[in-house]
Amino acid sequence: MDRKLSSLLVVGTLGIVGCGVGGGGDGGDSGVNPPPPDSPPNNEDSIKCTAQVALAGMFTAPAQIDPLGGCQPTGMWAVTATVSDKGTCTDVPIKASYNYTLTGVGRDSKVAYAGAATSEEFKGAVSASGDGACTGSFEHILPDGSNFDQITLRPILPKPDATVTTTLTISGTGEFNLWNRHP
Repeated sequence: MDRKLSSLLVVGTLGIVGCGVGGGGDGGDSGVNPPPPDSPPNNEDSIKCTAQVALAGMFTAPAQIDPLGGCQPTGMWAVTATVSDKGTCTDVPIKASYNYTLTGVGRDSKVAYAGAATSEEFKGAVSASGDGACTGSFEHILPDGSNFDQITLRPILPKPDATVTTTLTISGTGEFNLWNRHP
């Protein structure tokens, strides 16, 4: 019993002494927390206005769509966009249509956007929703004077059924944001 008590005292003492290691300005814990890093700007202050966008359109696959194959996004996505709610925006400069081509499979997939302006930034991706449908995420950023237009489109391809050949109807939503800085 005395041996166990002695062992506990030694371990407890080493534990307490060990907690102090690293103090004294050598990069360890000195007990003073450094100031938090600069936080990113508040997006609420940077977005001047937001509008909602409704999407429709047509997807055309390069070959017959397999109704049992789930999300099969390879092909041409012809998306039409209309402003459904201007929100607080006085002007919503979106295009009437956006055309995307998806090639490759899996990690080798590539999304191309036809019609990009010279100064336009574009990022695109398509993912499976888990129920056989596909969801796109297409972001466009354009300079607009001293501001920036950000157009985010989220088109959806439904799960193909047995009657589908090479086309599917696109639906979806999007958002327009006018930023006073680059988003």
